[in-house]
Amino acid sequence: MPMRTGAQFLHGLKDDREIWLEGERVADVTTHPKLARAARTLGRIYDLQHQPELAEEMAFPSPTSGQPVPLAYIIPNSYDDLIRRRRALEIVAYATQGMMGRSPDYVNIQLTATRQMAEHFGDKEKRFADNIRAFHEYAREQDICMTHAFGHPQVNRGAAVGEQPDPYVPLGIVDTTSEGVIVRGAKSLATLAPFSDELFVPPYRPLRPDAGEEMYALAFCIPVATSGLKFICRESHDSGASLYDHPLAGQYEEMDAMAIFDDVLIPWERVFLYRDLELNNRLVTLNTMWRQYMQQVAVKNIAKLEFILGLTNGIANAINIGVFGHVQEKIAEIIDTAETVRSYLRAAEAEAGPWMGEGIWPGDQPFVALRHWWPDAYVRIIWIVEQLAAGGLMLTPTENDIDGPQADTIGKYYQGAAINARDRVRLFRMAWDLTGTQWGSRQTLYERFFNGDVVRLRQGRYASYDYTRANKALADFMEQCETADSVPDSTDK
Repeated sequence: MPMRTGAQFLHGLKDDREIWLEGERVADVTTHPKLARAARTLGRIYDLQHQPELAEEMAFPSPTSGQPVPLAYIIPNSYDDLIRRRRALEIVAYATQGMMGRSPDYVNIQLTATRQMAEHFGDKEKRFADNIRAFHEYAREQDICMTHAFGHPQVNRGAAVGEQPDPYVPLGIVDTTSEGVIVRGAKSLATLAPFSDELFVPPYRPLRPDAGEEMYALAFCIPVATSGLKFICRESHDSGASLYDHPLAGQYEEMDAMAIFDDVLIPWERVFLYRDLELNNRLVTLNTMWRQYMQQVAVKNIAKLEFILGLTNGIANAINIGVFGHVQEKIAEIIDTAETVRSYLRAAEAEAGPWMGEGIWPGDQPFVALRHWWPDAYVRIIWIVEQLAAGGLMLTPTENDIDGPQADTIGKYYQGAAINARDRVRLFRMAWDLTGTQWGSRQTLYERFFNGDVVRLRQGRYASYDYTRANKALADFMEQCETADSVPDSTDK
């Protein structure tokens, strides 16, 4: 089928999926008052690929059907392929101000990276490699929306996977039949689950070969609406208030959920890895997907930073604080942060080449550095917004106030240096939605942890980094010092 429209995407969400939100099962995510606006936002993303001026920039010809399919599914074979994909990612990111980290292209790229490594999944059983290739083709041709879940419930993080109070707290294999694998347990964190067509569960943590943990070695994809699969959502941060009051939360509440499996059957054709500890641990160590999906992350970060730059510059102009040197310095820091992300992105693209499996992969070192630096950088950016807006963040009347009996009073006391009260309050409400609301706090938490715990990432970096050049630099200098010490001064007679 051709790439879907927004209407087709929304229609696809009207099925038997089991979504639980705030104590109730959601009958229809497209009409639920705390989910519908995010669903419509995603529908608008799907509609972008049908705009005449954007369609060619968001698609490439399917290798099987020849029809246009989303560029997130392309297996890049050249630098030009990466740049084409980047342009498609930019269209989505800028359409959402970089505020939807889990727009559909994110997991689509993860699946495609897995497809590039399909041969490794088939090391022992060729059918699993074939399953990945077939599912990637299906997802590409049907233009589906995916979520993924790979973490274990935070029950006892001080214990191993197989040492939890119940062996089926983490997702594990219960039994097999001729039809497939029966699984029980839970996986997190399924962001975008209420709005997705499929759930992708890749390998996650290393497993102990001598502790009977083969039951947790599993990777697969299944429809979100599978019988026995349910999703328990966190509290919604879209209160349903006007977009004047909550412009970001009201449009970009992508929702997070835990996936609960109650003896769910995974058909064999959807299984990618089964009870193979050696392969599970090798794939986890290789951590293949991030070298591709970090392109989407970097593009999203740039779009978000440019929006925040516009917001802080707008605030500075609105209340005339741009005349102060410390304000100029902090806004310049946002500029520098955006350009640093852009540099990481371009460096990774420029260093792309063959790695493992099919196609090419962006350079790893720029993206490793971005993964480790970005969580702290984003927290710093939010701190700058808070400092520049200051007490104004706590003086934000609602739209009802702006249009209510106190409109004239608000017009006098909430105006800016060169802006009326309505527009000034709108700016500050945007800043508050970004920094101070539940939605804004979730954004900051997302940026800090969606790539993993940065402390553990840096520990892995310390343990695995190639110190050859650094050690040689030190050794060369020490030798230089010894040589310089032993050479007589040319001025000696």
